Amino acid sequence: MINWIKRHKVLLIVFCIVFMLCVIVSISYLYGGLGTIGKGIETANNAIQKPISSATSGAEQGIKGIFKFRSISKENEVLREENEKLKNEIIRLQMKEHELQELRELSAAMNYIETDYERENIVARVVAMDGSNYFNFFTIDKGIESGVEVDDIIITGKGLVGRVIEAGHGFAKVVAIVDEYSKVSFQILRDMSVMGIVSGSGNGTLEGYTFDSDASIIEGDILITSGIGIFPEGIPIGEVTSINYNEDTQLKNIEVETLVSFNSLKKVMVLL
Repeated sequence: MINWIKRHKVLLIVFCIVFMLCVIVSISYLYGGLGTIGKGIETANNAIQKPISSATSGAEQGIKGIFKFRSISKENEVLREENEKLKNEIIRLQMKEHELQELRELSAAMNYIETDYERENIVARVVAMDGSNYFNFFTIDKGIESGVEVDDIIITGKGLVGRVIEAGHGFAKVVAIVDEYSKVSFQILRDMSVMGIVSGSGNGTLEGYTFDSDASIIEGDILITSGIGIFPEGIPIGEVTSINYNEDTQLKNIEVETLVSFNSLKKVMVLL
């Protein structure tokens, strides 16, 4: 018997505790609120229930906290989505404004084309840069179906871009004036009696010379097309940045920065 009790000591202790609790509950039911015994039992009962109540209240607060956290997380997610939508809308509006500005510049480009110039014009988008030097050649999204032909002139609101060298269905290839093999006859806006030739320098700028070694040309002069050759008269070309007298040729050599930013071309106008 003693050995059995030793082996089942824990079980007996649990049984005794359960038995005592049952006795306490029974007495509390019979005598609760009556005399000293009832008050003692009630006090013991309250002492037992208090931590249980606190634990229950803490659990309820924890559950409420979890639901509150989930609610806040959901609100933050909604706010993030709305913020992304607003950012996308701002980008769309900025792109729209940029596009309108490009169209306004292209419309202004016609101001320096003579009114008796009978060619029509269309707007095209640059869709590809060709070759290793993207300044020199590029492709537009208008072709023979739109009336584009070889040697049609390409301009922007800033000035002269180049000419068409190949046209097909839905596309045309353009050589820019900054190409080394592209030559443009110019005159100076300040004094149109001063004339010369410029071509691409190979590094995105222009270089050339004046026909007259005594020509009055200074840094900052604006060059425009002279009308000699395929380019119509009056289209801005660039600004003179450097002048050097060549003893061998006895001509004034010039360096010119183009007015058109060739590394950011998006829309151009084709003079058909």
